[in-house]
Amino acid sequence: MVKRSSVFKKLFTSHLLILFLSFLIFAIVLNTLIHHEMLSRYNRTFEHQINQIQDFFESASEVGMSDDELHHSLEFNMDQENRQILLFDTEGRALFHPGFLQEQGLSSNIVDQALSGEETVSERLLGKRKEISYVMASKINIPSLSQEPQAIVMVFHEFDRESRQIIWINFLTALIALVITAMIIYYTSRKITDPLTNMNHSALQFAKGDFSHRVNVKTTDEIGQLGNTLNHMAKELGSLDQLRKDFVANVSHDLRTPLTSIRGFLGAMLDGTIPRAKEKHYLTIMHHETDRLMKLVNDLLSTASLEAGNWELDRKVYNVTEQLRIILAKLEPETSKREMEIQFDTGKKDVYIYADSERMEQVFINLVQNAIQYSSYGSKIGILVKEQKNVVQINISDQGLGMSEDELANIWERFYKSDKARSQKVGTGIGLSIVKQILDLHNATIIVESNVGQGTTFTLTIAKEKQ
Repeated sequence: MVKRSSVFKKLFTSHLLILFLSFLIFAIVLNTLIHHEMLSRYNRTFEHQINQIQDFFESASEVGMSDDELHHSLEFNMDQENRQILLFDTEGRALFHPGFLQEQGLSSNIVDQALSGEETVSERLLGKRKEISYVMASKINIPSLSQEPQAIVMVFHEFDRESRQIIWINFLTALIALVITAMIIYYTSRKITDPLTNMNHSALQFAKGDFSHRVNVKTTDEIGQLGNTLNHMAKELGSLDQLRKDFVANVSHDLRTPLTSIRGFLGAMLDGTIPRAKEKHYLTIMHHETDRLMKLVNDLLSTASLEAGNWELDRKVYNVTEQLRIILAKLEPETSKREMEIQFDTGKKDVYIYADSERMEQVFINLVQNAIQYSSYGSKIGILVKEQKNVVQINISDQGLGMSEDELANIWERFYKSDKARSQKVGTGIGLSIVKQILDLHNATIIVESNVGQGTTFTLTIAKEKQ
């Protein structure tokens, strides 16, 4: 369970971490930009207030405003809820508001710097509440007050509150977005990893031999393609497993039948049940049964060698016509027993091919025996050898049961046997597979033509000489 969920955990955690870092960077950048904009706004307000104060004193001088009227007007305009403005003379004394610096916890250095022509910007802590205010100071010229320059100091009390609001807004926005996005990531991560978990479960079922299990494919992306591939693999493995079971059953039957006959005849001879006059007849039968066993064992060994890639061809130019004559002579007892007629057409002269004669003998024996096995009594088997420009074409045809298109598509597969009447015949289903693999090693081709009830024709084409 832990292993199955590890991909989800890694995917979800990595995405969540990336998201968190992205929001953190975004919040820092946004907070910096907003902070910079707020300070720019304060600077514009400060410059506007300087102009306003200069205009105010100029207007007051023109109308001849009294000191009391001037004082009340300045208090109204300069002492607001969120900000305070104060003027200082050349000796650092607050005009219209004595004790201002001490009340605000400001240093007189701010005024001195402003009077010297320096624009001063600073932040200060107020009281135990650690309230941060933003302070700006600059020199200002008001001729109606004095010929000497004055200093203007402006304290923005809303700086701390606005800064905290910005931080909280960024934090809450990021938190809400993080929670919502985490839920989306959780859902999408599950959606991505659930098919992988399903595939893992299916693979475990395949490992246990249950090839009927299928992956539930819902998408057409790479994961969906992987699911389809696993389903196809399961189908192929299931087919191969069924072929293996059929092969074991066929081999067991093909081994048991001749062994049972041989054992029975030997027992009868030892018991004296079979008269001595008939012993030769039964010994001949046992000899044929041992030939069947040898062919079966040889086919199994050939299949194993072909699969392991241990075969090396010993090619040379040899007389294939003579080879076919010898093979037919060997198989004559079988054809005579089934009253079959062999029509062997080689033309007027012998034909030669470039191949491994021993391996090609296996090919021809398998094809001719296949024709004998699936043909009815008294039917004909035709073998036609045609010499062409650079190749030799050999046709082996029968008048047997024939095959359907579905059967033709599978005849070269190992262990394949037809589900119809052909399945009632003996054989392991590996003969034609050996034929195809040997011809592939020779770079030869073989074509099958067949119709149900009309027989089958195998046509192989092989080189006459070394290419």
